[in-house]
Amino acid sequence: MKTVTRWSAGGVVARANDENRIEIALVGRLGDNLWALPKGTPDYDETIEETAIREVQEETGLDVKLLSSVDETRYSFVRSKHSRLMSERDNPRANVKVNKTVYWYLMEACGGGFEHHDHEYDIACWVELDKALKQLTHYSEAKVAKSAARIFRKLNTFQDAVRLKGRLTTLRSKRMSDAWNDYVWRTDPELSELDAAEPLGLAYVDFERFYREDLKKSNRKSFKFAIEDQNGVHIGNCMCYDYNRRRTQAEFGIMIGDPEYWGKGYGSDATKTLLSHIFTNTDIRRLYLHTLSTNRRAQRSFENAGFRKYDHIWREGKSFVQMEVLAYDWARDNA
Repeated sequence: MKTVTRWSAGGVVARANDENRIEIALVGRLGDNLWALPKGTPDYDETIEETAIREVQEETGLDVKLLSSVDETRYSFVRSKHSRLMSERDNPRANVKVNKTVYWYLMEACGGGFEHHDHEYDIACWVELDKALKQLTHYSEAKVAKSAARIFRKLNTFQDAVRLKGRLTTLRSKRMSDAWNDYVWRTDPELSELDAAEPLGLAYVDFERFYREDLKKSNRKSFKFAIEDQNGVHIGNCMCYDYNRRRTQAEFGIMIGDPEYWGKGYGSDATKTLLSHIFTNTDIRRLYLHTLSTNRRAQRSFENAGFRKYDHIWREGKSFVQMEVLAYDWARDNA
């Protein structure tokens, strides 16, 4: 019996839902009760990556981009000489043994919609990971999905840190229920002035739409947390952004949106809590920030948390103090 080698490629499209649980895109044939990860064979001279992207986009209707390679699966089967799928380069007068390799990638959606999927499958949809692992027809694909989810979590370490407990505050992942508070704070003139920014000029309905999409995206350079008081009240936000893996540094930002909590140690406590998490659990060795020279309260709060002034700059006619904290100094001061 003739033996041939063939390959195909596909993807695990993952996202975090509003409750910060991982969902993956599955495709299904309802009559056969078949559920699968999207994959397919190459066209002409496509690369493996090009094939994976095209097949996933065709079968799900989503626009996707690659995040990481995941795994390879291998299996063999015998294709009948009568099969309509027999390649012209195979011998049509005999059965053929096919050794197949499937290359898998982790992907994220960046547009499109399931309503645009092709007709190879009856349905394409998001399914929460735990359910998807049981729903997938083939065990090998469930293993691939589990491996992809592990990588996805690593790429989103900060968002997956569900709760970070401080003395006065708790930091948690952002969620849709934060949208209204964030909108009120972003449109507040006093808060905007403290942040050296213009108040947001956007209708809430539009802000909510952008907010929802932002929560669904995985952004490995920006890590956002909501700040709660001891009673679970959402009082502000903090974040690291412009994360530079090569320089092991990121910029820090924080806003206590509710004035009732100003000057009472909540900002310092939230900052200390996040610093402890970052310098203990990540490769970031330096955090830096800039704040208005006139914002003495913020500077005292940052100094109380461990930041030190290192420079002064002018930007768009405004004076800023630059501050930083190094992992080495933080570890020494908190030994």
